[in-house]
Amino acid sequence: MKVLRPGRIVAAAALLGLVACSGSASGSAASTTSSPATSPSTAAAQSTTTRPRTSAGCTAAPLKPGVSEHTLTSGGVIRTYELHLPPSYDGSKPLPVVLGLHALTVSYQFVPVQIGFDAMEKTYDFIGVAPSGRLDGATPFWYAAPTADNYDVTFLGDLLDQLEATLCVDPAQVFSTGMSNGAQMSSLIACRMADRITAVAPVSGVEYLTPCTGKPDPILAFHGTADPILPYAGGGLNATRIADLQYWKGKVPPGLPKPLGVDESMRLWAEHNGCDPTPVETKVSPHVTKRAWTRCAARTELYVIAGAGHQWPGKPMPSFDKSFGPGTTEIDATTLMFRFFFGH
Repeated sequence: MKVLRPGRIVAAAALLGLVACSGSASGSAASTTSSPATSPSTAAAQSTTTRPRTSAGCTAAPLKPGVSEHTLTSGGVIRTYELHLPPSYDGSKPLPVVLGLHALTVSYQFVPVQIGFDAMEKTYDFIGVAPSGRLDGATPFWYAAPTADNYDVTFLGDLLDQLEATLCVDPAQVFSTGMSNGAQMSSLIACRMADRITAVAPVSGVEYLTPCTGKPDPILAFHGTADPILPYAGGGLNATRIADLQYWKGKVPPGLPKPLGVDESMRLWAEHNGCDPTPVETKVSPHVTKRAWTRCAARTELYVIAGAGHQWPGKPMPSFDKSFGPGTTEIDATTLMFRFFFGH
């Protein structure tokens, strides 16, 4: 399949993110002021076997449930994030954190709708956080390239520090997901911040970004075989290419590892997580195959969607099939990843 040129990809990615998220039935996530949540939580479905850990913020004055905007300074730069506190939040019970990382060109404010924070609040008690990458002009992006000194890894560590200091969170339950560039960044922090990231679920952008020397980290990935933006076999707008386009501007640091395709990335994740090398394949629907590696120190799974493109599984946008490849409703990535996170 023909791969779009970078300029066309960036423009199309922005449009896809805007339309896909604004078309959601769960409402707008673009609020810049605190607003109360209206959907009551019915259950806290996390099935952990140990008591939640508590953060320093459990003794702070509790924030009100709802959506609010916050900033912090990291590396001398003011960074922004959107915070979603569930209706049950009262500052006394430590809750898990779910990070939602945006795609290239897509505003962080659309991510909670794309992932479905509001819908998941009806089943799970968690704190949703949607941070923004830095801007290249008007383009938000994540610096997900595997450089030794990575300011976005530092930022996400600083963000977790701030969340733990100001909110009642469980530092042992911190999950990260995102699509495309956000999936790449989730992959990177699984390697670089494995002591703080409990599990990740990259959608259309899983990468194994060496050096990956942390502990085994659970990973659940999703990828379509007809993805024209991040082709299944590799290439396209991988993490290193995005860093070059938005940050290095042609001055790529020497010695970076070669970007990998999905199969090789997952093979290395399985090796990192101590799994048997050959996964068990299960056909879960006409076009979806689940690969689950066994005897792992940390769960390692991949959903391969035959013929699907660069879209969030479960939320297809047929009008964007021509540029991004078709979506699917045969599985729902949000439902599967939250089961993965909270069943961990």
